[in-house]
Amino acid sequence: MKFITEDDLRILFKKEPFTSYDLPAGTRLTPGARQFLVDKKIPISDDPMIVKRKNEKPAEKNEKAQEKGICQDLFLLKKKTLQAQFLETGLELLNRDVLLAEQIFDLERKLSDLGKEGREVEFPPSPCTGFHKDNFNQPYEDCFEITGFHAQSEKGKEILLLHRLRCSVRELAAETENAGLNPVINRLSQMICLEYGGKTCQRKK
Repeated sequence: MKFITEDDLRILFKKEPFTSYDLPAGTRLTPGARQFLVDKKIPISDDPMIVKRKNEKPAEKNEKAQEKGICQDLFLLKKKTLQAQFLETGLELLNRDVLLAEQIFDLERKLSDLGKEGREVEFPPSPCTGFHKDNFNQPYEDCFEITGFHAQSEKGKEILLLHRLRCSVRELAAETENAGLNPVINRLSQMICLEYGGKTCQRKK
């Protein structure tokens, strides 16, 4: 295989300046030669990114763009339904626990901005022995299984409402593969644990 050097290109460019370079078959550019073309801002025909763009059909580009758009639209559509569930739950909790209802409304406001272009939503973790700033954005299973025992407890109604929201959020996260929902799930887990009366983390290890 023949290598094209920087000197070869300089001589060629001096004879007749060029704005693009077609690499002859069976040849390779030395690092110096490639850097020479880069410095001159001269595109190279064998550049992997250029070749990829040339070989990619317009229809394929459109299909990829449409698929991405459909996924984003689906997420935003289902997120609206989820927000409605949060508002409904917050309203139902108002007569039982105003502070808990306010936390639900706050999560709904954060959900509203999630997925919007140019919006970075932060979910600062609340004090908890199981979750902290280093793991709050990670996916976790339920801290403990919710059963009829919890439903019959003093805060059974609140626990079930929070658990139902958590299931809905986790379902959307799994369906759309959106890691931005993990902090919402983890925050709901914290709230469930506190409603049950736990002061120590009960998250499964």
